[in-house]
Amino acid sequence: MAARIANFIRPDPIPVRKPAKKADYLSFIRSLPCVVTGKYGVEAAHVSFAAPFYLHYGRGKGHKADDRWALPLSPEAHRDQHNHNEKEWWQQQGINPHELALTIYGAWSAMGDNAEPFCAARINQSLVSTGRFDRYRK
Repeated sequence: MAARIANFIRPDPIPVRKPAKKADYLSFIRSLPCVVTGKYGVEAAHVSFAAPFYLHYGRGKGHKADDRWALPLSPEAHRDQHNHNEKEWWQQQGINPHELALTIYGAWSAMGDNAEPFCAARINQSLVSTGRFDRYRK
């Protein structure tokens, strides 16, 4: 019984497949403002750490995470993300990267490039809620 409950909570084995790559989605991500600073001129930064609650099981050996887990980060923030414990870094930013990535990916899936103003507004709302909006607009 315990094994059946465990499999209900977390699949065993963890799903393994080649990550989906979507060049048009990554171009869309690069059109958005940075989720940390609000600045434009971003890179597509993949969230690598696992969050099974969001059905993200991390990245495979030698593979980046699926493109649905990409977020727009300024080059400086992207380097900073990679130079620290990624999970702790996102916590310090006050951002749930999995939730935000799924929100942006969902909007793009439904509206294509027409989702850009909605996603930019969502990012700006996040910047306001974390007290970063005015700090980086100067």
